[in-house]
Amino acid sequence: MSTALKQKDVINVKQYVTDKKGHKVAAILDIKELARITDLLEDLSDLKTIEDRVSEPSEDYEAYSRKRKSRLHI
Repeated sequence: MSTALKQKDVINVKQYVTDKKGHKVAAILDIKELARITDLLEDLSDLKTIEDRVSEPSEDYEAYSRKRKSRLHI
């Protein structure tokens, strides 16, 4: 897996907020940029979940469906 950053992977900050010493303490992002970052974080979370579950045994859909249906009827 490549770790090289591409231009589209860079966060586009509209403006920085600084303290009295000039240190960056916050960033202002365009709402579209925030949505893009949120989507990327959701994708990353999904990939992590897949990675964590890859070693779990698989189950036939029919067997899974029967098991789920039997739990629904109380």
